[in-house]
This record gives sequence, structure tokens and C-alpha cells, in this order.
Amino acid sequence: MYKKENDIEYLKAEIKKKNRLIDEYHLTFRILNLQIAQLQHYKNRISNLHARIEYYRKVIDRLENIIPVKKFIKIVYFGIDRCVNIFEKIFKKINCRQFIINEKNNFIFHYKFFENQQFNQSHLILIVAEVTLPQCYKYRVQQKKEYFEKLGWQCRIVDWRNQSEVLSVLQICKEVIFYRVPAFQNVLDQISEAKRLGLKTWWEVDDLIFDKKLYLQCGFMKYLPKGELDLLLFGSGLFRKALLACDHAIASTSALAQNIRQVGVYEVKVIENALDQNTLRIASDLYPRKLEIDGDLKKKDEIIVLYGSGTKTHNADFLIAADGIISALIHEKKLRLWIIGELELPNQFGDFKNQVCYFSFRSYDQYMKLLAHADIAIAPLEDIAFNDAKSNIKFLEASILGIVSVCSPRKNFKEIIRDGENGFIANSTSEWKEKICLLAGNSQLRQRLGRQAYYDVLKDYSPDTILKKQVEPIFGIPNKQVRDKLKILVVNLYYAPYSYGGATMVAEEMSRRIQKKDNTEITIFTSRPFSQHKGLRRYCDNGFLVYSVEISPQSYPSEEFNNTEIVDPFEMVLQAVQPDIVHFHAIQNLGLHLIASCQLKDIPYIITLHDTWWLCDRTFMVKNNHKYCFQEKIDLNICQACEPQVFYLRERMKMMKKSLEGASLLLSPSETHRQLYIVNDVDPDKIIVNRNGVSRPRKLRKKRMAGSVLRFGFVAGNEIIKGYNLIFDVFTSLKHENWKLTIVDSKSNLGYSSFDIDSWKGQDKVIIIPPYDENSKDDFFNEIDILLFPSQWKESYGLTVREALLRDVWVVCTHPGGQSEDVIDGINGTYISLYDGSEELKKVIEGFLKQPSFLDAYLNPYKDHIMTYEQQADELFEIYNSVKVAENKKHPVL
Repeated sequence: MYKKENDIEYLKAEIKKKNRLIDEYHLTFRILNLQIAQLQHYKNRISNLHARIEYYRKVIDRLENIIPVKKFIKIVYFGIDRCVNIFEKIFKKINCRQFIINEKNNFIFHYKFFENQQFNQSHLILIVAEVTLPQCYKYRVQQKKEYFEKLGWQCRIVDWRNQSEVLSVLQICKEVIFYRVPAFQNVLDQISEAKRLGLKTWWEVDDLIFDKKLYLQCGFMKYLPKGELDLLLFGSGLFRKALLACDHAIASTSALAQNIRQVGVYEVKVIENALDQNTLRIASDLYPRKLEIDGDLKKKDEIIVLYGSGTKTHNADFLIAADGIISALIHEKKLRLWIIGELELPNQFGDFKNQVCYFSFRSYDQYMKLLAHADIAIAPLEDIAFNDAKSNIKFLEASILGIVSVCSPRKNFKEIIRDGENGFIANSTSEWKEKICLLAGNSQLRQRLGRQAYYDVLKDYSPDTILKKQVEPIFGIPNKQVRDKLKILVVNLYYAPYSYGGATMVAEEMSRRIQKKDNTEITIFTSRPFSQHKGLRRYCDNGFLVYSVEISPQSYPSEEFNNTEIVDPFEMVLQAVQPDIVHFHAIQNLGLHLIASCQLKDIPYIITLHDTWWLCDRTFMVKNNHKYCFQEKIDLNICQACEPQVFYLRERMKMMKKSLEGASLLLSPSETHRQLYIVNDVDPDKIIVNRNGVSRPRKLRKKRMAGSVLRFGFVAGNEIIKGYNLIFDVFTSLKHENWKLTIVDSKSNLGYSSFDIDSWKGQDKVIIIPPYDENSKDDFFNEIDILLFPSQWKESYGLTVREALLRDVWVVCTHPGGQSEDVIDGINGTYISLYDGSEELKKVIEGFLKQPSFLDAYLNPYKDHIMTYEQQADELFEIYNSVKVAENKKHPVL
């Protein structure tokens, strides 16, 4: 088998990659420093605003003195009334947007997966845990992680309080265990989400904390203040509710499992507390090669009886052995009682201060070292159902150090202890005294029983034993992953149901078509509007998985490309999908750190350059005066003059270049766009044209009726960059009446309308409609004669233009740019320049309105030049395969 690690070239490449990442981090730090400077800049602006507000306040005070009070009130009243009307419109839009977002989120959040659905090939098991109880965490959480990883599973542990992280990791796991979690609303949401994803929901516990009646039997309860008692019982109800919310359960003992079944969960498995690698490592240093006795702790002839108490709740347990221990201390003066942790001894022990020693609670390693000094370990427990459900941890910890134990006859202790062979059982005051004294007076007996206990716990509670007998039968071994498919992860800012823009349409259509190719698997990574910190979410679209992540509102403009918040969920998806290739489309706001993740993990990636975001901080090379920049070779000095308030342009450009340089291939939708990137130092051999496709018409176009009004169409949001202001200026100033304008508001898919119909004079001639889909696309184009595309930048392509040309719709578009490559001026469309504002567009439209009949029999003679979705998908599929072949040559497997 070829090993990359032995290849000098590979090692050089790794060093180069690490150096590149170090440069990346340096850039990030520089950007952070720039953001600090920017904050100072904003602080100064806020101070100026405060000064202006104070100025206006003084002006109002003066006006009150000058203007009669009634008149002043009238002015204020009408001003407020107008503001109320404005705010009503704003709130109406906000509410409408929120309604649409809620509807779309409902589709994502409520998409139901079914258990064992074939595409869940994850090897990850998630443990959502209570992490604040050290002993519980060690025995129930950390040990599970060891077992799972030994079986070949990956395992991730998340605190149940970290809602966003839990919800995110649920999306990429195979199974989930909820350990000792209460049914607060966030936990119920986690369980509900696990069920939506078709995951088995396991609730795990190691104490009888979900049964109030049995919990109240514990002796310590009667000593608790009422408030503390009420809190414990309230918690018990929450644990029970969480247990019943899950379909399956895991218990630490068979008695506890039976209690769970009686509550109403019938599939209950037992995984006992056991030894683990950490415990075995510690024990190997302490036994049988006993540690050197610390003379300050223990004198040579002393016999140490040790009791470890985790909390004050063990006071009642200790009481059942207290009298026997006192009798033993009286009888055997060499006995010393060591107590580790919290315990309130009965008053009788006041007479034995010289024989009792307290040690504060300490780490597990330190606890085991103290325990190794002991000669006898004790584990007294009340005779109640709560304790019969407990595990025998105290016996395990003492036995693995070869220390003999005396324990109460609770169920799990009786199952392992053979009285007089590997330990002692004590069930009365006399038995506690008798057996402690017997051991205290016979060192050989202590050693023999301790040694036998050591062998017994190694046999019955070793990690391998529990793994084979208890863990593997429940969770099994993960299926071996067979790399028989080409796996592509497609990354785009938007995706259905939040479809918006040409890049999104291309990403969606290509994914749907390539998914149908043999041995190909497409997965999507995208975003959705921010909403309640719900993290990563998985749903399904057209048979493939989509992972969507929330994007928080930006604190700094640089977060558009320098967003570190998305890295963790993206890397979760990389781990789950393990793609052969990542295809980045429009990643504004997702950020460049996603690309850095691919570089770090040596995953090949492709970038489709849908716009000039990779060259221009303003994305479309349009200046703040709304005019196209017309730079060819980008000069950052010019850019800085365009954006004087921005501090990060040079760092941004460096990060962009590193991202482009690391790509396996760059795709441009048009040759015009390709040449722009080549001028800006992109390797010509690395960038190729992959023209965007459009769907073929499904319906025949209706013949235009002679003498009918001329029908115009515009597809975009209310944006200057798309030329909407030009259209508005032209149509509100036309003197002709024989026209109709249909506007497709592409922004409404994002949850709000970007147009206000009230602003149009001839409202009956203007119609605003929501975006079309594949089913309604032909209907839209059949209802227009001319598509207006007055984009104010050199588009990379212009998808709507091609859709119109393929359907015999005349196109008016700006030139030059990718939008005009398939338009032949005077044959299937009309060029207007990027320079002349609305006058040229108005002249063209008035010309059409004077002679509308020129379109009566129009057919585009060059429809065969338009790339279809099918053709683009075939071409893109070949590109994917060529990148995969090249990658295999770089890292061959022999």
C-alpha cells in the first residue's frame, strides 16, 4: 500500500500548505486589527451623531419659543401622522417577510426523515450529556466514547446546554444518546429534531432519579431544606419526561433497567460502569507494584479503612455502617478511617478524632493514589430501591488496586462479590465490625481477597469484556465505506426553498441533473436567514441532502469574506459527506474560510466565478455613484478611493488570490468574464468557460396578436445594479399608452417585496409578480414580447437573457458584458451602452412603441447557440471526472 507520508514531494506540499495557512491566519489577525480601527471610526461617528442630536434638540427648543404652541403642536401632529404611515408600511413588509421566512423554515425544520434511511451513512454517534458531574462523565460518557471509537465509530460529546451545537451535530450523526438530561424545552427540541432526522433516541441514566416515589425513600431527603427538596423533585419530573420523550433507554444496571421499563420505555439496554484505559493506566502504576508509602499520610503499622463520598447525599448511607465502624475503631486501635469528599460524621465519632482523617474532594488520579494507600475500602448503602439500582463503582476502583472491600448487599455488589473469596458483604452492625476487624488483623487475608478481586474485575469489567458483551450487540460495527460513487459537495449562499439569483438557479439545476448520473452523489451546503440560533439543519431536495446554516447579522463588512462562524458547521458536513470534490458557487457571507478548510484537509475544489466578488469588494464593480467601474486590471488605489471607509482591501485581495490559486479549476460562465480574470493574473490554463444552461421551453409560444399592446418584462429586484431605476424613469415619463410592463420581483423569495406599486403612475399598466419556477417560466415569457436587461455592470453571463432568447423573446440589454454574448444587435436583440443612463433606453423603447408590428412574426434564428441545462450538466460532469482523475494521479493508491 502506497503511503503518502513517505513521499518527499507530498511532505513538501504539506509544508507549503501549512505555510499558506499560517499566512491565512496572519491575514485574519490583520483584519481583526483593522476591524478594531474601524470600531474606533464608528465610535467617532456616533459621537458626531450625539452632537448633531443635541443641536437639533436645541433648535426644537428655540422653535417652541418662536412658533405659537397650537401651531407647533399641529406641525408635530402631522409629522407624527406621516411617520406612522411610513412605519405601518415598513411593519407590513417586515411581517410579510417574516411570514414567508417562517413558511420556508417550516419546510426545512419539519422535513421528515425515516429511521435507517439509506443515505445516512454517517459513522458518528453523538452523546448529548450532563458534563458537570465528574464521576458520571467518566463512567457514562467518556467510557462510551472509548467503546465507540474502538468499534470504529466516531463520537462527539456536547453539553445539552449548547443548543446550536447539539442541533448542528444531530444533522451528521447516525445515533444519539441523551445522558442524564432534563426535559427543559431546549432538550425536548433536541429530541424532537433527532426524531425528525430518523435517528434512534436513547435516554441514558445511572441513578434512579426519574422516579419521585423511590427517590423520596433516600435517607438524605429528610434533612434537605424544603426549597432544595422541591428542586430535586422538580428535576426528577423533568428527567422522567425526557426519558419518556425518547424511544429507547440505556441503564447502568439491570435493576435500573427494570425500573425504566415500569415507567413505560420498553427497549432498555444495560451497559455497566466498568474499567477504562485511564483507570487501567493509573492502576498499572500503583498495583501490584504498590506505590511508596507517604510517611506523612500513613504510619507503618496503621490499617487504613477508606470511604469515598462524592456528595453530602451519602450521609444516610454511611449511617448504616457507622456503629459497626465505631466498634471496630474501639476494638482495633491501629485502624484509621480516611474519608475523601463530603461527609458529616455522627457525633459519636468525636471521641475518635485521632483515628479519623478527612481529605477534600480531588481529581480522579489523586483519589486513586490516596485509595492505593488504603488496606480496606468500604461501600455502605441504605437498603432502598434507589441503591439497588446503583452500580458497583466503589468495588471496581478498590479491586483494580488489589484492595479488599466490605460492601452492603445491594444488588450489583452481590452479583460480583463472593463473600470471603474476593471481598466481604456486611448487612448489620455486628457484621461491619466483625469483617473490618477480621481484615485488620490478617494482612494475608487482605492480600488474598484483594488479589482475587483484582482478577475478577479484570475478567468481568475490562473494556474489552464490556465492549463485546454489552456495547457491540447494541450499536454494532459501522459499515465499511465503499468509495464507489463520485461525491460532490456543492456550496452556494442560497438554495431552495430560499432560491434567489442566477448562480442559485445554476447550482440547483446542475445538482438535480448530475445527481441522476450513474455512481454520482450530490450534497448541498447553503444558508438560510438568521432565526433563533438553530444551527445546522438537514433536509432533502430532489433526492439529495441539503445542509443549511444560519448566517448571523454582520458586525463588520469584512465578515462577508472573513466569516469564521460558518467554519465549524461546514467542517461537520465535510466530515459527514467526505466529498471527492467541493464545488463553490456564490459564497458571499459564507466566507473564504470554507476554502481554507478544504485546503487544510487536502480536498480538491472548483470555483464557478459567477461575478466579480473575487476581484471587487462591491461584488459587481459598480462604484458608489452607481456607475460601472470599467477597471480591467484591478488597481487597489482606485478601489480605496471608491471605498475610503474600508480598511481591509489589500488583505482581502491576498485572501482571494490564495483561494483562487488553490483551486483545481476555475469556471467562468462566459469568455468575456474569463478574460477579466486572466487580466488579473489568473492562470489561463486554470480557468475555462462553462456556459450556464437554461431549460428548454415546455410550451409552444403563442403568436403575437397584431395591433396588441407591446409587452415588456423585467426580472430582478429593486436594485440600481440591475437597472431598475432606468426602467422606472423611462416608463413613468412615456407619453405612449400602448404598453404593459410585468416585473418579476426576485427578492420576494427571500421573504419580502422590493417594489412599491404605489410609486408608479399608471398602476394598471404595471404588474409585479413573484419569481417563476420551471412550471411557470414559459407562461411568463409567453406573456411578454421584450425582455429588458439594462444591467449596470458587465455581467458574467445573464441567465434571464438566454431564457428569453430560447423562447423567441426580443432582448434589450447593456453591452459589453457576458449578458450580450448571445445577443446579436438588430437580429435577436438591441444593445444599449453602460454609459448613457436612461435616455438611450427611452429612445429604444419609444422606437418599439412607434412600430410594435416588427415583433409580430419574430423568431430568433440563433436559438441553437444557447446552452441548455442538459448540455451544461454533461460538460460539468466531465469536468468533475477530469478533476477526480487528476487528483488520483497526484495521490495514487497502489
